[in-house]
Amino acid sequence: MMPVPQLRQNVSSMERRVRTHVRAKMHRFAAIVPQELVSVCRREMERLGLDILEESEAGIEFQGKLEACYRANLWLRTASRIVCRWFSIKVGAREELFARVVRLPWELWIDAGVPVRVDVYLKGARITHSGLAQKAFQDALRQRFETLGRMVRFLEGSHGGGKTEEDTSIQGEGFVQRILLHVQHKQGVISLDTSGAHLHRRGYRIQHAGAPIRETLAAALLLQSGWTPQMPLIDGMSGSGTAVIEAALLAANIPPGRRRQFLFQKWPSFQEKTWAYLLKRADAGRKALQPGTLIGVDRDAKAVVVAQENARRAGVAEWVTWHAMPFENVDPQKWSIPPGLVFLNPPYGVRLEVDRSLYERLGRHLECCFRGWKAIVLAPHRELLIFDAVRPRKIRRLRHGGLSICAGFYDL
Repeated sequence: MMPVPQLRQNVSSMERRVRTHVRAKMHRFAAIVPQELVSVCRREMERLGLDILEESEAGIEFQGKLEACYRANLWLRTASRIVCRWFSIKVGAREELFARVVRLPWELWIDAGVPVRVDVYLKGARITHSGLAQKAFQDALRQRFETLGRMVRFLEGSHGGGKTEEDTSIQGEGFVQRILLHVQHKQGVISLDTSGAHLHRRGYRIQHAGAPIRETLAAALLLQSGWTPQMPLIDGMSGSGTAVIEAALLAANIPPGRRRQFLFQKWPSFQEKTWAYLLKRADAGRKALQPGTLIGVDRDAKAVVVAQENARRAGVAEWVTWHAMPFENVDPQKWSIPPGLVFLNPPYGVRLEVDRSLYERLGRHLECCFRGWKAIVLAPHRELLIFDAVRPRKIRRLRHGGLSICAGFYDL
């Protein structure tokens, strides 16, 4: 057993190294975001004052100290996750990869108590099998921590395919430290996930009704639509309530990550006082909303109950009004609501037949009762969004989980 004075000396030395080599330095980060959402995410980052470097295949690269990483995770509504571009290394044979990885100061960055998953992506590399590269990487990481008297537990990685971001982040109530190695020819980049769960997991949607829209996509559509918090919003087929809840969070200036935890909170470098200050500032910036202008509608009364509970967990229940009724029965003039935005996400999916007549009925109802409004309608196919009664000003193709969908934007 290590003598107490030596143990204290080692802890003190570790703290100094973390302060010098991690907290005090500028780092490169990336907001991982689908290409079709890069422009809207970039505008978010500019409003946050993040130091943007460039756009990349993965999303948007930026730089800053750890505080910038904290803010990006807390506030970005459209990003999938935030990764730290930790280290660039030369990668030749398997033995060279092992030798370079084992020398890196992993103990300053990750907690060996958090299970690790290593994902390897190879393009024109001397090592041609991602499984061999992954094993060399894991062996080096294991040896590094064993010399410090620590053990690392590995979860199976994807080797560059098979698993998605959805599989990586939360095992039960714990975190998984995802490490990504991208090798192109002889140049390798090691990235560390900082988020944990995918950022669409805000923490409020424990229950859902049917196939819900992702929170990040709902937020992106709201930001792209021209809707402002001063305008009413009707989520006409609300399901789990995602769109109207995201609108309430946006209007009230509540950060989407306020009610969840992040992987960086498990890091040895985590600055608890900095994080507490960011949360305090976020809470001080909350805005009270006018009740009655954010409305969720669904024909299924059970779905409305689920949505109400989700809104309560999100902290916006007092600002959202709910109705269990078909959207075709909604007339905003009878509710004395001025024009705003109507959001429609009809049921669709791999296992669901597309009801073409439903889309035509929606188009006629929009033309009849929503003159002067803006509208967003989602559909699996572009042609479903071109109604006889109204035509979209633009249609955008988007990825939603494993599906490709279209979003029609209308000025009615």
